[in-house]
Amino acid sequence: MEQKPDTFQTADLVIIGSGAAGLMAALVAAREGADVILVEAGDLLGGATALSEGMAWFPNNPEARRLPDAPSMSEEAASAFAYLQACSGLGFDAARASAYIDAGPHVLAFLKKDAGLEFRLNRGSRDYYPDAPGSSLGRRALNPLPFDARGMDPSLFARIRPPLGTMVLFGGMSIASQDLADYMNVTRSPAALARITGHVSRYALDRMRGWPRGTRVANGNAIVARLAAAAHAAGVRILTGWPAEEMFCGGEGKVCGVTGPKGTILASGGVILASGGLNAHPTERRELVGDFSHIPLPDAEPGLPDLSELIAETGAVLVRPSREPLLWAPASEVPAAVHRAGRWPHFGDRAKPGTICVGPDGRRFANEAQVYHDFVPAMIRAFGRHPEGPHCWIICDHRAIRRYGLGPVGPAPVRLGPYLRSGYLHRANSIAELAGHIGVPSEVLSETVGRFNEAARQGRDPDFGRGESVYDQGNGDPAHRPNPALGPLERGPFYAIRLLPGDIGGFIGLATDAKARALGASGRPVPGLWAAGNAAAPLTDGTYPAAGLTIGAALTFGYIAARDALDRLRESRQPENQIRGERG
Repeated sequence: MEQKPDTFQTADLVIIGSGAAGLMAALVAAREGADVILVEAGDLLGGATALSEGMAWFPNNPEARRLPDAPSMSEEAASAFAYLQACSGLGFDAARASAYIDAGPHVLAFLKKDAGLEFRLNRGSRDYYPDAPGSSLGRRALNPLPFDARGMDPSLFARIRPPLGTMVLFGGMSIASQDLADYMNVTRSPAALARITGHVSRYALDRMRGWPRGTRVANGNAIVARLAAAAHAAGVRILTGWPAEEMFCGGEGKVCGVTGPKGTILASGGVILASGGLNAHPTERRELVGDFSHIPLPDAEPGLPDLSELIAETGAVLVRPSREPLLWAPASEVPAAVHRAGRWPHFGDRAKPGTICVGPDGRRFANEAQVYHDFVPAMIRAFGRHPEGPHCWIICDHRAIRRYGLGPVGPAPVRLGPYLRSGYLHRANSIAELAGHIGVPSEVLSETVGRFNEAARQGRDPDFGRGESVYDQGNGDPAHRPNPALGPLERGPFYAIRLLPGDIGGFIGLATDAKARALGASGRPVPGLWAAGNAAAPLTDGTYPAAGLTIGAALTFGYIAARDALDRLRESRQPENQIRGERG
């Protein structure tokens, strides 16, 4: 293809995608002196990472190692491996799981030293399947600390994808996961009120000074902002609005660059694919969800690559999972009439006392408090053939919505009016009246709620076992007795929101080895091609055993991919042209 001079660029490595995996790979390579170009199809950086809570799963993290009852490093590594293996599908990748667990402490040390990115252990987070061998409570999941972006290049900050509406107030003030307890107790605790007042004051000052949103950046946005700032400072050329369409190969089939509408990039060391987002690409999604094409697409940046076309010339192999095709999460559609509009994932509200989920037939169909990735398949199995597609209703009483909130509707003193007027939130004085509003059989719903209430008062759920596991209880209210995840719906009025199958990632990706090298049909590495993040097939084969596993693996294999790519590049060069191993 003939290119204009200004559309042709060269680099040591080109990285496709700007989420956790791509930015990590770019920073690692640049710190070792490589010339790196990172391309992002959309106009904003961060991908799904920027929209996430930012939790990362790392066994043998430094804080857990300091706990009084911490096992030895080898014992914890073996325990974490056993847990992943027990919870995975048939395609569990033992070699990659070991590489992930072993590299974790080095990845965290690099992030702290080279990006200023620190995490704190979430002592309340438990592995999702507490009865599985090797499960752990409060030892492996980490939350990123907030980042002060005032010292960041304003033009780069403006290119960071803003967080979801679930994680901001007032249109741009980030709510860190660590802040949630303060927000829940702002009317009960003077200390919480003081901290929240400080956050609001800082946000108001930021806006008065012309910042487009608050500069106290939290959650997945903090990961992206810190990595992007560090990569930019290390000399990475970050190109947004640069969709990659095809990789091309040179001698011996080595991948040596990419082309797109904006030109060609020749990369002597090869390409690291970290594009992710395949669950949001229409073509790839049809392959993933099949007959459930009516399940809405998640929000995505424009220009996502068609992975099959992108790798067509490389010989790399795509792997589809034997278990679930997507990382499911129930979601509701908040209408544009409400300020916090868009798709809203429902993670923890289903487990709160005074809450229940029923299908269009007015009956319960699953344990509401179970892992979100398992709740959606239960919904699809129960109502996949419904004329309106699989859906259900999350219902609560007035005490629950004022104490815990429901979806985007925050607890008191958040106003309910905008959500009610938009038709998103339904309200009625009785369960029977609410049934009429949402179109489910009145007598059936009344019977369902009555049966649930009777057992919930005793802290039991004989139908689906809700509240029996420590995972369920951890998502409930620890102050509620006798069961943190169970409480009757008693005090009207009553409220309902319609839930649909949603997802936060896809489980289709390139086959890779423990060094993140893409594999061909023969099982041998494709020269010059690596994959990390959601562009690589999951090591757990369509299951999601722990909070933060996606981001933890993305950071780890971005790190591993860059280091292996640099090793290969050094080997291919004459000594006088080798990349220096000095820190930049």
